[in-house]
Amino acid sequence: MANIILKNGKVFDGEKFFFSDLVIEDGKILRVGKIEHVDGAVVIDCANCIVCSSLTDIHAHFTVIGDKRFGFNAEMATLPFGVTCAVDACGINADHNYMNNLAVDTFVFVPLCFSGGKPDFERAESLLMEFNDRAIGIKVFFDCIENPDIRLEHLERALLFAKEQGKKVMVHTSDSPVSMLDIVKALGDGDILSHAYHGGINTIEENDYSAYKLAKEKGVIIDAGMAGGVHTDFAIVKRAIKKGVIPDTISTDITCASAYMRGGIYGITECMSIFKNLGMKEEEIFNAVTANARKAIGKEIGVIKESATANIAVFKEEESLVDIVDKAGNRVTFEKSYKCKLTIKDGKVLYRG
Repeated sequence: MANIILKNGKVFDGEKFFFSDLVIEDGKILRVGKIEHVDGAVVIDCANCIVCSSLTDIHAHFTVIGDKRFGFNAEMATLPFGVTCAVDACGINADHNYMNNLAVDTFVFVPLCFSGGKPDFERAESLLMEFNDRAIGIKVFFDCIENPDIRLEHLERALLFAKEQGKKVMVHTSDSPVSMLDIVKALGDGDILSHAYHGGINTIEENDYSAYKLAKEKGVIIDAGMAGGVHTDFAIVKRAIKKGVIPDTISTDITCASAYMRGGIYGITECMSIFKNLGMKEEEIFNAVTANARKAIGKEIGVIKESATANIAVFKEEESLVDIVDKAGNRVTFEKSYKCKLTIKDGKVLYRG
């Protein structure tokens, strides 16, 4: 006997859209296809909605937004937006007990800290051991304004260290000391270049998007890393999309400072809506927050197929004003945006909007 039936939805399975019903039983997807009636099931009408695997946010900051001084539960930045898997991209102060008790699946990129102007690899190794299987890789804050001592050789050493540990590297790229092309040359298959559309020095537009082209050849993952408009220049995004330079993943980079002050209730759905309004195709957007995002962190946590764990989200475009200005002063305003109507984790409804 089915527990839940999602009827009449436009389903995205990580590759394509199609109209179908979904049947959920005992925490699994029992059936993908048309179904008339099942006794005892809770039937939810998803007409005019998109049904997909629950979303993965590969770049968030739970340590910050979960700070007790702020009193903000990290689940409030995930479940109401259809996210059931997220990565803390600066895990030095992350609390295991806090993360273990969350309803969402959480992972970590541990930071490469600096001491006396030098990268502290002993600290990074200690953090990797501490987080164990929860650690996806190393986060390198490659910003010469915030960290004047950072150099390309530090990134190269971090990449070698991560490879020895069997881990990925995520690079914060805004205002880097070298070109984005030089960063991509150093990165390897599966490494992540975040804040790809920043408006600082050494941007993705230089040399006719040569960094993006090389990233595609090497398997380097291009992450939007939105941060509202702090590390994303909307004018650069719009020009890039017109050129076919689209991100592999869309992430929030959410912190307590960005949760409620970005011109809307900030979360991954707002990021998705911004990219759509700047020209990105809907299929590309949903791929960036589902299949591509899971691939980026190496976690097959949510897929739409029979017998898979039922981690599912339902979205609808609704009237909802968003008015957001990036750090460069570019303004994006639109009246319809994606809203999460349902978040299901392990077959259980955890959010219904």
